[in-house]
Amino acid sequence: MHFKTKHLAIPSISFLLAGVLARPHTQAFPTLQVRNASIANENISSDVDPQGWDTKSLSALPKIESARAQLSILNSAYRYHGIFIVHDEPREVPTSNVLFSRKINALDPGIIWDSTYLWNTYVVSSGTFTFRKIYNQDFLLGGRYYQYQDTLTFVPVGKQNTIVDTTSWMENIDGNLLVSGFTIPGTHDSAAQTSRVSWLPELGGTQYSYIPDQLTKGIRFFDLRVGSDSDPLQLRHGMLELEGTARGVFKNFKDFLTAHPTETVLCSIKWDYDGSGQPSDFESLLESLFNDGGYGDWHTSSTLPKLDDVRGKIVLLRRYSGKLGFYMDVSNNTPDHTDSTGQFRVQDFYSPSTLPDGTPDYDKKWNAVKNFLNTHQPFGSAQLNLNFLSAVNIEGINVLYKPAVWANEINARMHTWLDTIETQTANLGIVAMDFPDVPGGDWSFSVKQMMAESGQSLLHVSGQVRLIERLILTNFV
Repeated sequence: MHFKTKHLAIPSISFLLAGVLARPHTQAFPTLQVRNASIANENISSDVDPQGWDTKSLSALPKIESARAQLSILNSAYRYHGIFIVHDEPREVPTSNVLFSRKINALDPGIIWDSTYLWNTYVVSSGTFTFRKIYNQDFLLGGRYYQYQDTLTFVPVGKQNTIVDTTSWMENIDGNLLVSGFTIPGTHDSAAQTSRVSWLPELGGTQYSYIPDQLTKGIRFFDLRVGSDSDPLQLRHGMLELEGTARGVFKNFKDFLTAHPTETVLCSIKWDYDGSGQPSDFESLLESLFNDGGYGDWHTSSTLPKLDDVRGKIVLLRRYSGKLGFYMDVSNNTPDHTDSTGQFRVQDFYSPSTLPDGTPDYDKKWNAVKNFLNTHQPFGSAQLNLNFLSAVNIEGINVLYKPAVWANEINARMHTWLDTIETQTANLGIVAMDFPDVPGGDWSFSVKQMMAESGQSLLHVSGQVRLIERLILTNFV
């Protein structure tokens, strides 16, 4: 598969010093390739300032505008390198990897008087590059980053400058492929936003973004759990009842697909209520909604369709007793299960036992995830693979490791694994995640949620935490 990205034109110095960082979205065509330039062919000397570099003008700007202007200038000159505009604090800087470095005393407007704010600016070449002591004031650009505790690692890779139009990425997928035949990012317990959970939100919550935002960000597999005595379509996560019903989610799907007819949505529906068994008329109730145009156009065949046949439609994946849709035989808490037909394989090892010291056994969960990644199906495969990155531990009142704790670690490892296939294509099947759009690293969930609500990211540059986009790009060279 192929994918085309727009490359950034070199902007004028007046535009750059306005503090605007232009990163245009991709206009993609499936017959063209991403440019994968070699760093060795850039031929930029570290003795020469990149075009437009004006230390005096940059120093006169307020510190945030100065940092953004430096990012834009350097990104034009060093498109395939790592760029760090970092707070002036002691750093462990591997000088052998630095192509260009400067210090800028930028203006720091104060309430009573102005001062200066020292930025250290670095351009980094190939290889793995690590800063310690990462601060929220830091700006970073170019390549892939992943953060673990106080260490951030830069890896220059093949698709680093590709920006995906996440609203319409399926437009570039071969429509003759079955929906099982390419990588699809998904969410686990998709409707379990922490704000929907009235009791134990950090235990029951698995997502930050609501369904419409997940759709916009590129998620195409949704895991819905429903059930209650009063309304069979009440959203829930196990014993926890969530705010809202599946009807509202179906309308979200319909609205999105009406606006983006090249896309399809895979929707798994599970009866998840222990208070009583599934009602005898449960599927009849669902079918009435599937046949009502107000809740979207549904594909309810028991066989998996080709993408072209379901663009603009919702594909039903069934996890309840019934006859409609493709049945997903998800074995309970199992690291690798293939159903008797061979059409469906799942990793849903959602509660690994803890280590002897009572801490999460991340390796046990990650090894199950990685086994699925390493044994992925070829493009066009008729077997639907579903790989859950999610997990939780509840082993008594004193042992409770919440979904966000697992997502911090497993999502970070997923980023690292994707580095190994960055220049390749791979059908990873459905990858279902908790909190895929919340920054990773050793930060508490409450801090991350607070930052997200205030419009911040840990790195202050939108798009550096790009797990969903990176999964999409495994479909393209």
